[in-house]
Amino acid sequence: MRQRPVSILIFGILNIGYGLFSLGMVLLNLASSHLSPKGNPVAAAMKSDPTMATWTSLSTPLSVALGLALMAFGIGLLLLKNWARLGSIVWSVIDIVFVVVGSMVVWPVMQRAMDQIPNVPHGMVEGFLMFGMVLGVVLGLAYPAVLLFFMTRSNVIDACQPEQPQPEQPPPPAV
Repeated sequence: MRQRPVSILIFGILNIGYGLFSLGMVLLNLASSHLSPKGNPVAAAMKSDPTMATWTSLSTPLSVALGLALMAFGIGLLLLKNWARLGSIVWSVIDIVFVVVGSMVVWPVMQRAMDQIPNVPHGMVEGFLMFGMVLGVVLGLAYPAVLLFFMTRSNVIDACQPEQPQPEQPPPPAV
């Protein structure tokens, strides 16, 4: 039996957890999209923005698909399957692109929405917005980047390769 590297165990479990978290966030976003933004001018501006509506309609099904795929890759990693390692690499690349594109789409929408806040100094809003976006991008890129790094290590690649059948040993000569 092959030895399972600790990184495969950790990332298998993390993939399952991150996939479940992703699906939970989609459900939370869908539930909150039906709330009325009457008293919140920022929420009203974001809800009425056509760019945000388009991004949401595209990113929601993609997030569901990526979350389900990541859960499957996590289970596959725990079973030492090479398709799960390769899928985790593909997921990492897709998620990195998803985070970068998402931040470029959401940034101007957030700026326009934050302009709707009355009686708040403009520089303060910009500072908080910039801090939040940088934090979101860094946290959004951290897991896929680390997963990509570990799934390309030689010990992980070797552990996920199919086992070669062992040649049968001839029986010892009878004495």
